[in-house]
Amino acid sequence: MKMYNYFIALALILAVSACGGKSSGNKTEASAAKEVAVAEGQDLVVDLSASTINWKGFKPGGSHYGVLSLKSGELYIDGGELKSGTFVIDMNSINVEDLEAGKGKEQLEGHLKSADFFDVEKYPEGKFTITGVEELSGSEYTHKISGNLELKEAVKNISFDATISKDGDTYTAKTATFTIDRTQWGVNYGSKNIFKDLKDAFINDDMEITITLVAKNA
Repeated sequence: MKMYNYFIALALILAVSACGGKSSGNKTEASAAKEVAVAEGQDLVVDLSASTINWKGFKPGGSHYGVLSLKSGELYIDGGELKSGTFVIDMNSINVEDLEAGKGKEQLEGHLKSADFFDVEKYPEGKFTITGVEELSGSEYTHKISGNLELKEAVKNISFDATISKDGDTYTAKTATFTIDRTQWGVNYGSKNIFKDLKDAFINDDMEITITLVAKNA
């Protein structure tokens, strides 16, 4: 009953989303980790102040959203094209943006950082390493990027579309909004596919991700 009551209380402060509590991003299927792309070419350093990861999680009738910051990152460009790269995610930076301070924000951030979810005390960092970059034609996006996403103790390969642009010596890569199944990385709390007795007190397995990376000459 404790977990059920928690979700009832949370529902009172939940902002109802226009998409009715269901992700609208393109589903990204996670597969086994792959060999990373060779780091060669021009080395660019990721601008941590301009780069963000936006996330959005869903439950019946509503959602919560926020941002994550990066701890470090670098991209390698050869002939003007992205070839490889990696960035490290600061999991302690989990920030809920749709709730106000004193009105559930701190409670939810603390819960997401706890062992129920991302267990940031034990796993303070996440990591994404590029395994492949493919140019796209006939699409609103310029490239498809594949890479190994490491969260907690799991490493899975995912792919998503992105637009890569250049302005002077600055490269910007912004992904399409895509979804991942959090349980693939061992984030199981509130999953009705794992815990069968949750009834309506569950959290969707799929969560939306949008990544913006800005990088400049090292």
